[in-house]
Amino acid sequence: MRWSAVLLVLALPGCMAGETVMQDASRSLARSAVDAAAGQYLPGVPVAPYSDCVINNASTDELLALAGAAGAGSAQEVANRAWPTVRTVAQRPEATQCLLQALSGGQLLAAQGLGIGGL
Repeated sequence: MRWSAVLLVLALPGCMAGETVMQDASRSLARSAVDAAAGQYLPGVPVAPYSDCVINNASTDELLALAGAAGAGSAQEVANRAWPTVRTVAQRPEATQCLLQALSGGQLLAAQGLGIGGL
């Protein structure tokens, strides 16, 4: 179903409105993949602010990779495919700063196996 939406968006004419719709659809699909990855790999960390920081600091190619991961199948498969990209984006200084502002230090440290430098 998600891929149908992406294909529909890609079929739109190259006008500005169509481009905006495509970007919004890609970001929405990417967000669902980041949510799945954060939920699986960062138990105890609030998903919404984490996802916001990752999505807002991802490149276009990374957003498209995450959107592609959203169609991987089960939630676990989506999380597994999305996690390498999520982790790469989260390690950037801008994303790390966003995460530190969005989440308390206690919540970050509560994530299993994740230290401040391991974002």
